[in-house]
Amino acid sequence: MVKTYSNVLCCTSGFGCIKVKDLTEAHTVALDPGLTSTVTPLLHYSTLNVFTMSSLRKFFVIGNWKMNVNKTRIDNIVKFMTAASLDPNTEAVVGCPSCYLSYARHHLPSEIGVAAQNCYKVPSGNFSGEISPAMIQDCGCEWVILGHPERRTIFNEPDELISEKVAHAQQAGMKVVACVCERKEDRDSNRTEEVLFRQMETLAASISDWSRVVVAFEALWASGTGILATPAQVQEVLAKLRYWLRHNVSQEVANATRIIYAGSVSSGNCQELAKLKDLDGFLVGSAALKPDIVDIINSRSTHVSRLINIFSSHERLSKGV
Repeated sequence: MVKTYSNVLCCTSGFGCIKVKDLTEAHTVALDPGLTSTVTPLLHYSTLNVFTMSSLRKFFVIGNWKMNVNKTRIDNIVKFMTAASLDPNTEAVVGCPSCYLSYARHHLPSEIGVAAQNCYKVPSGNFSGEISPAMIQDCGCEWVILGHPERRTIFNEPDELISEKVAHAQQAGMKVVACVCERKEDRDSNRTEEVLFRQMETLAASISDWSRVVVAFEALWASGTGILATPAQVQEVLAKLRYWLRHNVSQEVANATRIIYAGSVSSGNCQELAKLKDLDGFLVGSAALKPDIVDIINSRSTHVSRLINIFSSHERLSKGV
């Protein structure tokens, strides 16, 4: 993201590099509570450039409608999403029931992707009630959600089946939101790392192209329970998942793969979560059915704008304005 600015160069471990011209000495300023940055002299720059490893990964928000829409409700969602000013630096996708894939794709703007909520592991056959990647593509859609916690817990889908689905979806050219999850009992028994790493190991064996995969972590104990995961809890798990990718796949994949969070994400907590170092977006449930989804899609750009305002205020203060 690039915006016009003046008079400062700032490097932070948390959000990035801000270049401005004409400073003659270093200063330290506070961005947020607990976060400080050294402002360093740099001449010949008049552009603000927010840059971190996470900014190389395009922010990704997918709103999963689950089994909660009909054509009338889709029309309403399309109306407020089309009317909104969505951050062009965020990739926005909706997860749609299979019977409405073509309808959603036809009515939504082309810049909003459409995902199926599931698919099967083979291209065709006697599998009543299932849908194949080829069928999804025939509806004009290129994304599919696989391994969603509701598929794992309600329909008892094991890691191995999810892995087979991911492998076939990739072979068919689909883009995949691959889900891993943590239950309350996993956290209570300190088995979070063990459970998530096992799921990641099975998934990784089926992935041939990581550039077409988004990893979604859901804290099941924070989904529809009234208990919200703290930003620190979310960051801890996302960092562990990126660590696993780094040590079991490659540094390149760890740096490039988008890892998103699910667990009662709303317009009330998305901006705080969007600041997290290892968070690249959200898998959204009930809020995806309401105008709140617009705030969630724009949550990263709102955070950047806030940083710009902070530095602008600092500049005015330094000039005695």
